[in-house]
Amino acid sequence: MRITHLCYAVTGLGYASPWSVNAGFIAGQERTLIIDTGSNSLSAATIYGYAHAVRPTNRMRVINTERHFDHIGGNHFFAQQGVPIAAHFGVVRTESEFEAEIQEFNDSIANPVRRRLHEANVFFSGTRLKLPDEAISTDCRLELGACTVDVILTPGHTPTNLSIWQETDGVLYCGDCLTNGYTPNLDASSPPDWELWLHSLDRIEQLAPRHMVPGHGPILTDADEVSARIQHHRDIIHQALDRGYSPTSPQALFP
Repeated sequence: MRITHLCYAVTGLGYASPWSVNAGFIAGQERTLIIDTGSNSLSAATIYGYAHAVRPTNRMRVINTERHFDHIGGNHFFAQQGVPIAAHFGVVRTESEFEAEIQEFNDSIANPVRRRLHEANVFFSGTRLKLPDEAISTDCRLELGACTVDVILTPGHTPTNLSIWQETDGVLYCGDCLTNGYTPNLDASSPPDWELWLHSLDRIEQLAPRHMVPGHGPILTDADEVSARIQHHRDIIHQALDRGYSPTSPQALFP
């Protein structure tokens, strides 16, 4: 969907129940920045198709917002199209980790026949592990032709999280630094990371975005909604720090 003149979101891409995952792109006059590639090659083809239709003559570049496979799974598809990929320097995954991801998907299939037939392979059809070509270690600015975007380090959910800020249109692509509707995933990190997450939320809040594309859930298109969601995450993280465990850990059921 088109958010503003320059910015687009590709929402509801397939992942594991109850999660879907979002991606997006910013189309300048000369270059299109793709933000995340989905969890598999099928999702990546969808993202690529939309971006190409908007600016067919533009050169593309990908940035992954973090290390988890739902954000980097489609990298291989983009690499096949000759598109360079950048991410935080900590985005380093192994083939064995990717194979474990596929096995976990298959184990979650409720129907025993489909599980035995390993139908998770259909979801990952044509998907291969592809690591980024370029490592990002600090905030930076990218020129897309008549527009710029800022890449901002926003660690917390993982140490590798990045956000993409398009100031002119007031749009922030924040990956899993923020989710909408879903309880934020603190289980992928530890209390020291949660402290960093609070600082990242402060940075995002200072930008005062009018629109936000979260890693998961519906996009936010009102500044007040964005502010409320930031505060919601801040409250949950403070509670987790006070209690010493995440809101989705087994301890949360029997505090």
